[in-house]
Amino acid sequence: MRGKIGTIFIISLLVLAVASCGCAENTGQQAVPNSSTELQNSGTVQITDMLGRQLTVPGEISSVVATSPPSTILVYMLAPDKLAGWNFKNNFTQPFMEENCTKLPEIGGWFGTQTGNYETIINMHPDIVVEGYTTDGEIHEAIERRQESFGSIPVVAVDESIIFVTQSDPTIEYVGKLLDCESQAEKLIEFRSSILNEINSTVKDIPEDEKVRVYYAEGPKGLMTDPSGSQHSQVIDICGGINVADCQLTPGKGMTQVSIEQVMTWNPEVIITSDPQFYSTVYSDPLWASVDAVQNKRVYLAPQNPFCWIDRPQGPHLIIGTAWTAKTLYPDLFTNMDLPQLTREFYSEFFHYELTDKELNTLLNPAAEA
Repeated sequence: MRGKIGTIFIISLLVLAVASCGCAENTGQQAVPNSSTELQNSGTVQITDMLGRQLTVPGEISSVVATSPPSTILVYMLAPDKLAGWNFKNNFTQPFMEENCTKLPEIGGWFGTQTGNYETIINMHPDIVVEGYTTDGEIHEAIERRQESFGSIPVVAVDESIIFVTQSDPTIEYVGKLLDCESQAEKLIEFRSSILNEINSTVKDIPEDEKVRVYYAEGPKGLMTDPSGSQHSQVIDICGGINVADCQLTPGKGMTQVSIEQVMTWNPEVIITSDPQFYSTVYSDPLWASVDAVQNKRVYLAPQNPFCWIDRPQGPHLIIGTAWTAKTLYPDLFTNMDLPQLTREFYSEFFHYELTDKELNTLLNPAAEA
């Protein structure tokens, strides 16, 4: 009897020992650094950001701050309920965006000549901070500086592709997964691809000598600009225009100073501008009177609300700006492009706002408000 009990006891000990070894082995396994791996009993996940940095973030992200407008606008377009604040606000009586988001605080950031305040953002207690395109130093250095200053708040890096209309898909897709809104990200990618495919197929065969010569007028006097290849004038390149500005490309904020004599020499057929003040005076200013675009009434003010469609800030909203630019430069080639319908769809899906007929007309005819 004692022999049987002893045997059973020994077998039980062996079973427990094997089970314990298995548990120890499982406990020692490393979590895979991706957004689907939940850390045990912590409600957090490990992710790899777009610079390859491994971070621990909340498993459910509900509050996001981004440090510059391109990333902030992307967060708003994909997940407006998660956005905690704006880098800046345009001074519109009625901005065309979701009402609750118009009430979000202005928190600043690091873009252009702006320098943000860390304490302002820390006191908001966001789940994560998104750092994307920055003019505040080289991106790797900026990220380390941000993370040190933000302390325990994870700083998630996304790359600068979001400022380029033709390159933005990876960042849109990444932020969609990060914020658990993949279907919304896919909608934005599909909308972008549809517009760019139509533009590319239409302008790719235009002979060089038939392409429209375009000047991008910046500033209240129109005497600052950005040449071909600049992030600030990208819509001209995308839409098959010839950017006439033969001047130095100013990195970062852009806006190279030029003279009216240079503009007269370039003599553009079309002028596009993002500055309402310049637009309101260009036709009455004798300095501009001899320029072909002015004589032929082909100066165009880009739509502005809630953000300018062609520049400053750059971001995913420039997608609709490429459609506007294509239609502006080549109206005869884009007769089948229904810009009003595209605008309604874009604002409904991505600015989360249903435009009235009056608002649509005001948006697409900003010259009447200039």
